[in-house]
Amino acid sequence: MGGMLLIFYHYQLKFFAFKTLSCNKLTLDASMPRFIALFICLIFTTSLPAVQRFHSTVEDATWHVHSSPIYCELIHNINHYGNGRFVFSSGGELAFQLHALESARRESVASLYSIAPFWRYKKEKELAQLTISKGRIPIYVGGDLAYRMLYELQEGRDPTFHYKDWAGFVDDVFVTVSSVNFHQQVDKFKQCISNALPYGSDKVQDTVVYFDTNKSTLSREQREKLRELVLFAKIDKGLKIQLKGHADGRGRRIYNKKLSQRRTRAVEKYLLSKGVPREQISQKALGESRPADSNRNSRGRRNNRRVDVLIKHE
Repeated sequence: MGGMLLIFYHYQLKFFAFKTLSCNKLTLDASMPRFIALFICLIFTTSLPAVQRFHSTVEDATWHVHSSPIYCELIHNINHYGNGRFVFSSGGELAFQLHALESARRESVASLYSIAPFWRYKKEKELAQLTISKGRIPIYVGGDLAYRMLYELQEGRDPTFHYKDWAGFVDDVFVTVSSVNFHQQVDKFKQCISNALPYGSDKVQDTVVYFDTNKSTLSREQREKLRELVLFAKIDKGLKIQLKGHADGRGRRIYNKKLSQRRTRAVEKYLLSKGVPREQISQKALGESRPADSNRNSRGRRNNRRVDVLIKHE
C-alpha cells in the first residue's frame, strides 16, 4: 500500500494539463499508467466535487477579427460555453470579455490562470482574482491584465478561468481560452488597433453648430466640427444623429421656427453629402422656444443661433 501511495504522489493530479483522462469527476494526467489511474479513481472520486470544463478542441479552435477605424474585435469561440473576445474602441483601452450562453445568476469570484502545454516544466501560474458579474458577460478584464492575457496567448499558454458553478457553488468550472491558431489572427488585430482613430465617439457627442444672424449657411469652421461625426456615422450603423435647430429671440416666432428648420436641413444636407445614411438622421425645428442663453445681449443670442447635434448609440 505504501508503494502505491508513493507512485500516487509521483503522478500528482493535473487539473490543468491538456492531455487528460477523465474518470467520473476526476481528471488525471494522460501519462499516468492506467492501473494507477483506476486505483486513484476508486479511492477518490466518491468525495470530489464535479468538474465542468469548457474549451475548444484543437480541431475546433478558431480566432477571427472584426475591424473598423473605431472598433476592433478578436473573437474565440468556446464550445458549449460562448466566446471570449479581446475588444478595443478608438480612444479607449484594450479589454477582454467572456461572453456566456447562459447568464450568470449571481456575483462571485474567479481565478485567472495561465496554463502551459503539458510538455513544459512550469505548467500553470495564477494571474489574478476577478469579480464575476451577473449577466451574459460575467467576466471583464481591462487594462494591463488584458494585455497580459494577450501576451500569454502569444507564448502558447492558455488563459483559464476557474470558479464555482452559478447554481449552488458546488462544481468547479474551468473555462479555457485556447492559444491554438491564435497567431494566425493576432497580427490583424494589432494592425486594427494601430489604425484606429485616436479619439472615441464621446468627442462628437453633443456637438453644437453655430450660425450667423439670420443665416442657415454652414461656415468652414462649423463643417470641420461635423467631419469627425461623419467618420463615426459612416462606420457605425448603430449611431443615430438627432438634429435640433434653434434661433435667437429676435424676429417673429413663425419666422424663427422656419429659420431653425433651414438650419437643421443645412446640417442634414452636409451629412448626407459626406455619405451618412439618411435613416441615421432625424431632425426637429424648435425656433426660439428653447434658448441656451439669454437673448438680452449679443453673446447670448450668438449661443442661441445653433443646431444641437445629439448622438445616440443603439
